Amino acid sequence: MSDAPPKAHVATKPALGDALRKALSADKRITAWQTRRFARRGLQTYLVKTQPESTRWTQGETYDVAVFVKNGDQLGRAGVTLGPGDASQLASRIDEAVYMAGLGGDTPWALPGAGTKTTVEMYDPALGQGRVRATSQQLVGAWRDAVNAMPGVRPSSMELFCGEEATRLENSAGLSVESTATRVSLLTLLLASGEKAAERYSWDERRRAADLDVKGIVQRAGQEALDLTHAIVPPSGQYPVLIDADELVGFLAPIENNTSAEQLYEKSSRFEVGKPLPIEAKNGEPLNVWSNAVAPYGLDSYAFDNNGVAGQRIQLIKDGVFVHPWATKQYADYLGTTPTGGFANWELPTGKASLAELTSGDGPILYVRSFSWLTPDQARGNFGSEVRVGYLYEKGVKKPVKGGTVSGSVFSALGNARYASDAVFRGNYMGPAAVRFEGLTVTGA
Repeated sequence: MSDAPPKAHVATKPALGDALRKALSADKRITAWQTRRFARRGLQTYLVKTQPESTRWTQGETYDVAVFVKNGDQLGRAGVTLGPGDASQLASRIDEAVYMAGLGGDTPWALPGAGTKTTVEMYDPALGQGRVRATSQQLVGAWRDAVNAMPGVRPSSMELFCGEEATRLENSAGLSVESTATRVSLLTLLLASGEKAAERYSWDERRRAADLDVKGIVQRAGQEALDLTHAIVPPSGQYPVLIDADELVGFLAPIENNTSAEQLYEKSSRFEVGKPLPIEAKNGEPLNVWSNAVAPYGLDSYAFDNNGVAGQRIQLIKDGVFVHPWATKQYADYLGTTPTGGFANWELPTGKASLAELTSGDGPILYVRSFSWLTPDQARGNFGSEVRVGYLYEKGVKKPVKGGTVSGSVFSALGNARYASDAVFRGNYMGPAAVRFEGLTVTGA
């Protein structure tokens, strides 16, 4: 592949978009339509150990087309995905979507029209066309320096992607909005030898190069790899467990699910607006949660969501009470409320005690840095997951941990939660560095 970067700018408005708009607008079978163009371009770098394996430019463009067709008193919907090479097949692909939309349907709802636009900081010039190569080289250099400074750790590989993306959304209601953003992604894989050979990987993404702490990422992954060479299985019992910020988005997923307008409309949510969450214990610090779509450089920030609703910052939970659902345009129409847009970045306030204070005491106290796969039941909140990397604190001694499982109920645990005063930003999460939960069940040695 050529070493020269692609010439076309991701925000360029190509001819296929015009052809799509004309074809969809002229089709009398279609009640409403929406097109979403997503273009991405960037520079990928692969290292084996610390040596370059390949560097290549990438570029892609897709159109997600949704058509809405009346089907009795229902509104059918179907979609197709097109690429620049599908221009000659527009008629047949639209026919395919119309046919599929006519097979079923939902209660009718209206696409958003032209309205107030939100400006969100999501574009870093350092990752743009003119500077991306230099930025990539700087990040690779920082990664090499950090790895070389880690005694006892060997690099296996590294993958880096730096680039920009553009989204343009149009619909039959007169909406036409566009946004540009950047993204940097880093995969680190490190090895360590000891009592037991160990490896540790880290996957980190940000929208701004300055927010990617390469040295800190390598140091954390490297230290965890070294610690895993002599890790123990945690003791069984019920005792305090801290969950790291990297795992809190997965842990809190039932909150996102139960606060959605869709779940409220379908009467499958356990929550009721204006009432406390179904949390049994009340001994912890109160839960407060925002969905923040306008956080500068948040991975899940957006100027508009997938249907064109402007990004907002919405408080969902206030002092343990469900105060407002997050609502896409479809389910906001069904509930007769104002749409907020899709769920965005997590925002939680910090607590009173530092991370060091939350891990102090006679113990045992388990601090889980990483689970193997944390997927709580979305409705009930029950979970159980293996510890991939953790630390056991007991009588002033810190020991690395691997294996064993932590289980319990998200909703029960939140009643005893204590939030660290240390604040972190992890791309799509802003809040305490860890949360301590009392009395979770640990099954180990």
